[in-house]
Amino acid sequence: MAKTPSETIRALYGAFNSNDPETLRKVIAPDVIAHLPGTSADAEHPPGTPRDREGWLGVWQFTQALFPDMRAEVQEIVETGDTVATRCVARGTHSVEFMGAPPSGKEFEMTMLNMSRVVDGKIVEHWTISDNATMLAQIGIKLGL
Repeated sequence: MAKTPSETIRALYGAFNSNDPETLRKVIAPDVIAHLPGTSADAEHPPGTPRDREGWLGVWQFTQALFPDMRAEVQEIVETGDTVATRCVARGTHSVEFMGAPPSGKEFEMTMLNMSRVVDGKIVEHWTISDNATMLAQIGIKLGL
């Protein structure tokens, strides 16, 4: 029996939280269009550039390297047809140098809103909005505005 879109999304978060790239590859379509915020994992993809599966996994690996203990907890999930929206809280610790700031040991908590379109048990399109400014403030990194 095929997974429902919500089950696919729960598998995505489970794989993210357990550092399981093989499951991520199973639930994310190779040609996914992923709209991700934040800093780029490489110069080839400036922030805001849609990514395919390997590009999305590159951002995930970059995030894991910066915040090895980061976990995302799904607070709410809403499924309508092939589209799933989630409200999550991501938590982690500033334990490595980030944006020129030495590790502070400070914990952060930020809200993330995600929407994914799922076809045949695979995510084919994904959007993420995360409160990066709050996370940076919590770990002591000031943004110049």
